[in-house]
Amino acid sequence: MNQMNHYHSSAYPVPDQRGAEPVLFLVELDPQRVVDGVRYDENYLADDVLACGTMRETCPICEEGHLQLVLRQKNVRVAHLFCIECTRCFGAFLPDGSPALAD
Repeated sequence: MNQMNHYHSSAYPVPDQRGAEPVLFLVELDPQRVVDGVRYDENYLADDVLACGTMRETCPICEEGHLQLVLRQKNVRVAHLFCIECTRCFGAFLPDGSPALAD
C-alpha cells in the first residue's frame, strides 16, 4: 500500500535545472482529491497506484529524492507528482498558471 500524508496549500517554485526547461511551481495536493484510498491515522492509504517515471524535480518538503510522475489510472483521478520519501502529492504548474501535467 502507498501512504500519502496531509497537504499544505503553499506553492513551491522548482529551480530550472537544465537551462531550457521551464520553471515549475509545485502545489501540494490533498491525496483524497487525487487518489482513491482510505485515511488511516495520519496517513492516506491507496492500492494499485503506479508511478510512470522519475522526474528531475526534487520534493520541496523533504528534499530527499526526485518526484515520481503518476498519471491517471484506475485509482488515480488527477495526474500528479509523488514523493516516495515523504508520501506527498503535488500538482505542477507553469509560471503562467497553466497545468504542466495534462490529464
